[in-house]
Amino acid sequence: MILRNKKLLELERFCGKDPVRHAFCLWDLKKEMENTEFYIDWRGEIKGYMLIYTGGDFPSVIIQGSRKSAEIFAEMMPIHRGVIHFPSEYWDIFKIGDTRYRIDIMVAEPRFYFIDKDVKVITSKEKLKKLFINPEYLVEKAITYGIEVDGYAVSVASALVHLPEVWVLGAVTTHKNYRNRGFATRVVGHFMSMAYGHTERVVLWVRSDNETAIKIYRKYGFKKIGEEGWINVDVDIVP
Repeated sequence: MILRNKKLLELERFCGKDPVRHAFCLWDLKKEMENTEFYIDWRGEIKGYMLIYTGGDFPSVIIQGSRKSAEIFAEMMPIHRGVIHFPSEYWDIFKIGDTRYRIDIMVAEPRFYFIDKDVKVITSKEKLKKLFINPEYLVEKAITYGIEVDGYAVSVASALVHLPEVWVLGAVTTHKNYRNRGFATRVVGHFMSMAYGHTERVVLWVRSDNETAIKIYRKYGFKKIGEEGWINVDVDIVP
């Protein structure tokens, strides 16, 4: 039985058993209920779930659970434009999409490395406009740390999810004119130091072939724990 926006307390308990894997589901349940539709494959217990987040420029879909659940959700998914995330072993289930990526899931325990005096919390959309087209989420709901040059952020890292159980490190980027200067390493190190004492784990999703980023993450203790698939449907987004 597929339930829509029901059994949400059970879903929160289910996700709470593994907050690293289910970080975005926990966040949406706690902070983004008005922008998220929750579908649960319920067979006396939760066998899987599908989230459809509609608070951005296009829908973002997350599917987790059993293979049977993924098959059901793939058939019923009402998405003609957006991004789909799912366990990598279910590649064959999803027939739609324009571009596909393999994504590494990496996790680390936060620890104190250093506080970089040049890294600040970015609270202005204007300061992010050289890095992102629509940075509203990063200043309104995330915690975004960055280095500024001439009044604009040139290298940033954001806590897309910031809960006591887990933070999600994302939106890590450096302007092309400022790469290869160690800015990203500094921002991520500062991020991990700020996460220390505020959360139990930090998790991130990174494209499997992005060796430059993975090298930085490994420096701060991140280890790969799994893989997911990413499919673009009528959008052009590079993870």
